Amino acid sequence: MAKKDYYKTLGIDKSASKEEIKKAYKKLAMKYHPDRSKEADAEAKFKEINEAKDTLTDDQKRSNYDQYGNSDGPQGFGGFGGGNSGGFGGGFNMDDIFSQFGFGGDSGFGGGRSQKQQKDTRIYAQTEISLEDVYFGIEKKITISRDGKCSTCDGLGAENPADISTCGNCGGSGMVLETKRTILGMIRTQSPCPKCSGSGQSVKNPCHNCHGSGCEKENQKVSIKIPKGIENGVTLRVSNKGDFDKETQTYGDLYLKIYVKPSKEYEVNEADLYKTININFVQATLGDETEFKHFDKTLNLKIPEGTQPGTTLRLKGKGLPHMNYSSHGNLYIKINVEIPTKTSKKQKEILLDYAKTAEDKPFIKRMKNLFS
Repeated sequence: MAKKDYYKTLGIDKSASKEEIKKAYKKLAMKYHPDRSKEADAEAKFKEINEAKDTLTDDQKRSNYDQYGNSDGPQGFGGFGGGNSGGFGGGFNMDDIFSQFGFGGDSGFGGGRSQKQQKDTRIYAQTEISLEDVYFGIEKKITISRDGKCSTCDGLGAENPADISTCGNCGGSGMVLETKRTILGMIRTQSPCPKCSGSGQSVKNPCHNCHGSGCEKENQKVSIKIPKGIENGVTLRVSNKGDFDKETQTYGDLYLKIYVKPSKEYEVNEADLYKTININFVQATLGDETEFKHFDKTLNLKIPEGTQPGTTLRLKGKGLPHMNYSSHGNLYIKINVEIPTKTSKKQKEILLDYAKTAEDKPFIKRMKNLFS
């Protein structure tokens, strides 16, 4: 499948900054939004520019896209289509191939990468919010469990800094070279140093509290700003709220998945809301204007004369706010006409008089028999 050119989609250069990307996206989103645009393929273009923006404003996804042609990174063999090394019908990354045989990250062909094994410092959590929180936005406090910096050794792994020295086995690189015999011949590979576990350091007397890891478990309360208009299932990335890494002396990121609780009043489809309102048959016949509460305001709904049961009326711009640009979805009101189960004698007489004007003699006869 041909690679989508996200830069061309947004009309920007490959060197564009995040601000330039967001500016270009906002301009196109306003142009192709299905509620605004009259173009036949507006919805498809709108989805495409959203996909481009989501990829290019995420550092990891953008890096993967620039290198591999997709936001997920290398796909293993994948028909030999990924990566950027030459040969073998279109190019692929030799490191990916050799990893399939159980070797480390350096195949010996690419120029000898030498880097310490890095800890995965990402952590994941989830939280639940109400539809009102989606409408207004909310700053929510949650408790996370993570690897924090050791309070005893300040994240060094040793209480005395003099006890930390360069690993003699790998020379501080964190990696060691090995030569292995494979089906392709003798291959030199690189793997994490078994002596220092890829840290590049040797600790003579590890910290008694963290046992040399530089970390200790902690529960921390964090306040997360959840933007209005967020959709169910979206994951927010919160910087510096992940696990602590002794080697880099930095914290990773928290990935917080948002779930929106079902509403008793509304059904939700992206930014559009759907609500059912009951009216009586007189209102439906003669028309009326009714009020109902909508989050923090009261809305007026004009019911046209002769409204049929099941009719859907649209209140433009009264839905949920969009997360990525400054407009709202629509509110759709489904009309349910209630038929009374009991009527008084006077009401029956009025209905009979009305039936006489319907010029339906069989119907009038049945009504008279019914009321008599």
